[in-house]
Amino acid sequence: MLLSMARQPAYVLGRRWDILEWNRAAAAVFGDYGRLEGDARNIMHMVFANPQHRAKVVDWDTLAPIALANFRADSVRFAGDPDFERLISLLRTTSSEFETLWSRHEVSSSIAGFKRIDQPEVGRMVFEYTRLAVLDNSDLKLVIYTPMREENTAAKLDRLLQEP
Repeated sequence: MLLSMARQPAYVLGRRWDILEWNRAAAAVFGDYGRLEGDARNIMHMVFANPQHRAKVVDWDTLAPIALANFRADSVRFAGDPDFERLISLLRTTSSEFETLWSRHEVSSSIAGFKRIDQPEVGRMVFEYTRLAVLDNSDLKLVIYTPMREENTAAKLDRLLQEP
């Protein structure tokens, strides 16, 4: 399914929000996740502990708290899980923003929104994103980014996809 979405960046998240699979469009816009190992391929780690990723997200101050509140809501199902506990502990010691937001105990179940990205090769891009549960496996989430008209995003995505 990921491969069939050639013009929509998409990836699959595991229960801990690790990026498990992604398509070529996601790699073109966000970077090659295959170059990341371990916790570096985790969305929360990218948001709070990866300055290069953070610099690309235009509305980081708005989106980071929403992402963390959604992560917290998902993590409740795995309370006491050592993998979750280790990741949360790492992020709490690595990022003061994560620690501050985590201590608020906010939860959210929002599954859609808009994200503006400053992509280094083509400039600003605007996407609507949707997070969907995978019916066969409730631990998995499919995240799809649909290019918006703003900033001529579809044409910029086409340019990125034409590059080898």
